[in-house]
Amino acid sequence: MLTKLLEKSLAVEPSGWVAGIGHLLLRASTGLMIFYIHGLHKLEGGLAYLQHGNPWKLAEEVVEMRFPAPVASALAATIVQFVCAPLIAMGLLTRLSAVLLTGTLSVAILQNLLTGRDPQLAILYVLVMMSLAFLGGGKYSLDAWLITRGQRSVLIRTKEAIEYGYNHGDCRSLGIGGDALWRGHE
Repeated sequence: MLTKLLEKSLAVEPSGWVAGIGHLLLRASTGLMIFYIHGLHKLEGGLAYLQHGNPWKLAEEVVEMRFPAPVASALAATIVQFVCAPLIAMGLLTRLSAVLLTGTLSVAILQNLLTGRDPQLAILYVLVMMSLAFLGGGKYSLDAWLITRGQRSVLIRTKEAIEYGYNHGDCRSLGIGGDALWRGHE
């Protein structure tokens, strides 16, 4: 009995519901952390700088890094973190958002090293974003929902076409259904 329990705990089911929940928790928590701790905070500082001329620590650090157009660079990093992080949390446009965040957070690693701060959190964020760039949003994401919704739509249109007497060639020219859907209907 103990060996069976051990075998089950070691089982790898990347498409199973447990792995899907783990993927969801990792994606949502990391996205929300980047949004709340970094994106929102930087946006507030950027808006105060633009509206009232208040000092903006991020822009000052970008100047010290000798980046061209430091305010524009700081605004771009802020917008990426503010927009892409919630998209990651929801699992919408996950791969694109993860790639953009990987680039932005890679610069944050450099920024932390140059200012003498600990880069561990930025490194961890980059590793998670790189993983999400390869893995996508996962089973419980808006990306997956949109894709399965589109596939259901094609399946429904194909079934309707069959019911109305269209043949495979007719539907193929209209872009409805795949070959696998037609097996047994011709």
